[in-house]
Amino acid sequence: MSQLALIYESDPKQQTVQSHPIPEPMEGFVQVRVEAAAFNPLDYKIYDRGTFVQKYPTILGVDAAGEVTKIGPGVTKFKVGDRVTCLCTPNFPQGAGIGERGAFQQYTLADVRITAKIPENADYEPAASFPVAGNTAAGALYGQLKFKDPWLGGEGAYRGEKNRHFGGSSSVGAYTIQLALLSGLQVITTASAAHFDYLKSLGVATVIDRSAPDVPAQILAAAGGPVKYVVDCISLQQTQLLAVEILQPEGKLVLVLSPNPSAQSAAEAKNITLLGTNGPANFYFSEPFWDAVGGYMERGTIKFNRPMVLSGGLRSWVEAFDLHRQGKVSGIKIVMRPQETK
Repeated sequence: MSQLALIYESDPKQQTVQSHPIPEPMEGFVQVRVEAAAFNPLDYKIYDRGTFVQKYPTILGVDAAGEVTKIGPGVTKFKVGDRVTCLCTPNFPQGAGIGERGAFQQYTLADVRITAKIPENADYEPAASFPVAGNTAAGALYGQLKFKDPWLGGEGAYRGEKNRHFGGSSSVGAYTIQLALLSGLQVITTASAAHFDYLKSLGVATVIDRSAPDVPAQILAAAGGPVKYVVDCISLQQTQLLAVEILQPEGKLVLVLSPNPSAQSAAEAKNITLLGTNGPANFYFSEPFWDAVGGYMERGTIKFNRPMVLSGGLRSWVEAFDLHRQGKVSGIKIVMRPQETK
């Protein structure tokens, strides 16, 4: 049996839609008909640089949602017909390039340990926004900052404490907010004014306009002084330096990108610990998290990001990559429908 897949080749570097065998699930995996696949900045960076890829040709893409179509040996968590969202290629330490697990195809293989059921009334397009961003958010709070996991008895455990982070309207930011609230944290975030209503609908206590001239002063006033920890969901030089400025000495800063040299120097001067969520070494793997998130989605405690669906199915990748390269993605998740590919 064959399907259509977006095949990534290195010589010459290109991605083309081709007929490709439908992968058969092995032990611990399910086969998923991909109804929606989301694009991440990571995708174009892997394409441009070949980062993490160990073999070609392959299939990229890490975020998918769809319907389980086959069950691998030993799998009891899911059944055929289940509606799921899945983190498709967390192939660490092997690296990216295990094509049968890529999201950019009409059928993929999902590791049941990092797959979750979605509510029956949920659309696939927003559900596809969850895997990487949701997992990264959990990694920032519970992997790096070591808060007690809500799904392991820590729900509401930090009531009254204030969590500060930047880029609240980003995909990682929106899920970090919701998980922080689940932990009982009071969230202070920055964003553009256009996203204030959205963030307040998620439960944010204080939203500060990131373009305001007195952002540090507003943050410190809202927090009641220097803060203990910041999750920087943007992690550009400007946001990293701002985070160091508002952190107390010996505070903790979680970054989703590599440390900027000037921010790293400033952090060292205040003995601030820099923590990361990117790369194989910082990949957050928690089967209990994935076992629990479906219930939070059902309760409405976790709400999916807002999608912008591109037409053209798998062929929309060029437009999606360019939007990310140009920094034109804000407050939404770019999504495609592989089954629409002609």
